[in-house]
Amino acid sequence: MKRITLLFLSFASLPLFVAADGVRTATAEIVWQDGRKETRSYSFEEKDGRARLHIPAAAIGAGTKRIEIKPDFAVAEKGDAGWFLLPEGLLGTFHEQNGRFATAEGRNYMPFYAMKTPSSTFCMIAKGMSWRYATVVTAKNGRYQMSQVYALNGDLPYEDFDLEFTFLPKDAEYPQAARVYRDWQLGRGAVKPIAERMKTQPEVGAAATNIEVRIRQAWKPVPSPVEYQTPYNEPPVHAAVTFDRCGDIVREFKRQGVNHAEICLVGWNKGGHDGAYPQLFPVEPVLGGEKKLREFIALSNREGFQTVCHTCFYSAYTIAEDFDEEYLLKEKDGSLQPSHMNWGGGKPFRTCPQRAYERYAKKNMQIMKDFGFHGLHYHDVYSILHPRICYDPRHPCMPNDSLRWYVKQMEVTRDLVGGTQSEGPFDGFAGNLDYCMYVYFYPLEADDFAKKPMVDRHVPLFQLVYHGIILSNPFTGTLNYPVKAPHKRLKFIEFGGRPLFVWYANFLTGKSNWMGKEDLVCATDDELRAGVAAIKRGYDEFEKLADLQFAFMDDHRLLTPEVSLTTYSQGTRVVVNHGTTPYVFEGETIPAGDWHRFD
Repeated sequence: MKRITLLFLSFASLPLFVAADGVRTATAEIVWQDGRKETRSYSFEEKDGRARLHIPAAAIGAGTKRIEIKPDFAVAEKGDAGWFLLPEGLLGTFHEQNGRFATAEGRNYMPFYAMKTPSSTFCMIAKGMSWRYATVVTAKNGRYQMSQVYALNGDLPYEDFDLEFTFLPKDAEYPQAARVYRDWQLGRGAVKPIAERMKTQPEVGAAATNIEVRIRQAWKPVPSPVEYQTPYNEPPVHAAVTFDRCGDIVREFKRQGVNHAEICLVGWNKGGHDGAYPQLFPVEPVLGGEKKLREFIALSNREGFQTVCHTCFYSAYTIAEDFDEEYLLKEKDGSLQPSHMNWGGGKPFRTCPQRAYERYAKKNMQIMKDFGFHGLHYHDVYSILHPRICYDPRHPCMPNDSLRWYVKQMEVTRDLVGGTQSEGPFDGFAGNLDYCMYVYFYPLEADDFAKKPMVDRHVPLFQLVYHGIILSNPFTGTLNYPVKAPHKRLKFIEFGGRPLFVWYANFLTGKSNWMGKEDLVCATDDELRAGVAAIKRGYDEFEKLADLQFAFMDDHRLLTPEVSLTTYSQGTRVVVNHGTTPYVFEGETIPAGDWHRFD
């Protein structure tokens, strides 16, 4: 392989590097725990439009604090035509003189990024060390650089660094880059389309054309005034929706013509939502206990609704009867990993995924099946955070180990109940995740990008990869969209979402929930009827689009700054007019604030 020599200069004077034919180059800036710094250069061959940077774990070894890998071709200058695309679906153009934006490790949902510059259009897939880095874009003195930053905490890398770059035609755009990743996932069998999975998982096929309705039934004050709860200081449980009241919701659904949906019960367990996890039983008495729960499940199933529930084995509270530090995640010094906030059960600690599988998943999923639950069971938290590290020598886990145990929990859930859903889009779960509660953790308010001057807008990266494979609600802000600002409805349609409705979404004390201040409540019959009517509006709209859940999203673009075009694999196009004036597309007038489907 042809080799070249790199000359390392300061950022201020570093020229744009042009590689020799067939060779690509990158640098790795390494900071050791003892304070030493080192820069290594790598050259690697491009062949048939692909180039692979492979760094053996042994070549790095233990004792590294931080590694930043900078491809020398992942650069641009302020004012250049093109863009960069981060794994959160954030797209930016080259307009800043100085700045930095990092997709934090906990938001590095997909081991992928892409870039279009005057010299090349390419995407990167991290096929090794995929779950322990942040994606970074930096502008310094008008020069842009994309990179990956690995915070290793002195650990030996758990596998080799393996970065594959695919170079696309210069006129390619982000949908073509996304398709490279989708084709890789499908080609290696990591994921399967819904249309194929539903042959053995009928619950997934049913969910694809059903809306998702979550009923938050009970909870204790959040944030909790009591950090470490016991039976003697536990705050009272607030019962918002009893099992009998859940039955009233189902009957009102049928009366108003919501004839099919998937209903997920939240806070049905001991102490309500986040009340005593990982303990679930006894079923919360203030809601009616196990007898009334079983009666509701039978009613809901009989009326034709898929009925599932929400559990959480990610966190553990001291109020749990079997709380045991043995099964918790440990830091290197043996300390525990507490959450940043007190939830319903007080201060939660993170459980080790191996222990969660061994002690809770198998046993409790069998109970869910025996109760009569079937559909896409909800595992809280898992897929919205990167896989955790556990240093407990009795059950040590690096990120790849954690993923393996999480996946085993998903597999046993699928086998017993029918399918799985979770909170976010973290890519390691893709092969076992049927529905993502929200892809992007953004409320879609006017100030979403006020503190992100490096990035311009969201694009449906997740959907371009996984639509037709994983069902999703695109944003936190599109939950309950019929009762929210009109632009959130339009963004939901543009991104091809499956509707998500939540009764009592806004449950935090003293401030609005991350899911929005607008809510569905049912303390009175008038409130219940109004809530169902709002859901019916979303239900009716989804009926016109539900068949698209089985298709891939093949293209997305802006026709104007305020009009989007989304194209699906079977040929359907959806034009969304976010503007204030009508827009004409192929002879069809699309009113302001509306959309049209073209088949």
